[in-house]
Amino acid sequence: MILDAAVDAFAHGGYHGTSMSDIAAAVGISAPALYRHFHGKQALLGQCLLVGLDDTLTRVEAAHRADPSGAAVPAALVRVALELRELPRLWQLEFRNLTPGDRTAVLLRAARLTGYLRHWIRGCRPELNVADVELLSWCVLSVAVSPSYHRTELPLPIAAQLLESVVAEVIRTELPDRTGGRPPTRSARLDGANTALDRALRSERMLAEAARLFSTRGFAAVGIEDIGAAVGVSGPALYYHFSNKAELLDRIVRRQDEWLQLTLVRAVAETRSAEASMRSLMRSFARFGVDEPDLLAITVSETRHLPYDAVQRYRRVRLDSIAQWGRMLQAVRPEIPAAVARLLVRASTTVVIEAVRNPRLRWRDDLVDVLVAVDERIAAAPIGVRAAAR
Repeated sequence: MILDAAVDAFAHGGYHGTSMSDIAAAVGISAPALYRHFHGKQALLGQCLLVGLDDTLTRVEAAHRADPSGAAVPAALVRVALELRELPRLWQLEFRNLTPGDRTAVLLRAARLTGYLRHWIRGCRPELNVADVELLSWCVLSVAVSPSYHRTELPLPIAAQLLESVVAEVIRTELPDRTGGRPPTRSARLDGANTALDRALRSERMLAEAARLFSTRGFAAVGIEDIGAAVGVSGPALYYHFSNKAELLDRIVRRQDEWLQLTLVRAVAETRSAEASMRSLMRSFARFGVDEPDLLAITVSETRHLPYDAVQRYRRVRLDSIAQWGRMLQAVRPEIPAAVARLLVRASTTVVIEAVRNPRLRWRDDLVDVLVAVDERIAAAPIGVRAAAR
């Protein structure tokens, strides 16, 4: 009961926004009673993730034993991800708040989990190299956990069937031949805090450094002094440009949402067909993710730190964007219902978000092409539950 309540509290309120008293109240016990079971909040967070991952591994391992080819593993993973929808979100958002020991334990379990996926993919695609198998295994995992970031509009059995179909399509992706090893090119920092150019661009540098710090350490763990030090000025100097840390976060999130809206408009205005519009949108989103992974990560993990009205505003913007993207997909595939189109769009965007945040994948110089190829397979996934979905 404590672990269930803690998973829900951490997933919705965040580690820093949740107290042991909050969790104790949700269970109906006192805070001192809670400490008889867990000696602190950090230990409780670790147990939430480890127990959840152990449950997932138990299900996946059972599927593997039933069919050593691994063919039953994807279905087991999809179904447990739908049942434990808060777990992947908790893993992505709060991993950095674990103790070093718990981080290692979580990574070991994640390696075992993707190991079963890699075994299955190698059996299906023996011609692939190790790097491509690794990439497809993470894409499959991203598709499976994509419902963690939104409310499921479809009944769970139908959602599971759809996601299994998408997973089967993802591993058929024809990947580019290139597997170069240079990291993505990022903008170089300006040296010399006293140059005229640096002063003119200082607010932009503050936004860029704040995005990097919020992404890697979390909004609550970053102070004004940290951002100032990263830019080469004193912390209070930030107040010449922004009223507070929350305004920095708001500007970062607003910029990403404005970019997505502009991309949607351009995808329609600058192409001659629905298919071309979809390809343009997929490539633009993948390019943005590779170029600005910190910006993309923040919109997933840190918006909850904004005031309530801002959170609701950005939530509406994102829902509208997903709906627009879904309508574009329906223009290409008019036979699929709106809810199915949105599920496919969310699977596509989750693949990009998870890939650009994964340091084991960012080294690929063909990552944009790879992500577009995977997203095209997702968009074209065969759907056999149209009538039930309606």
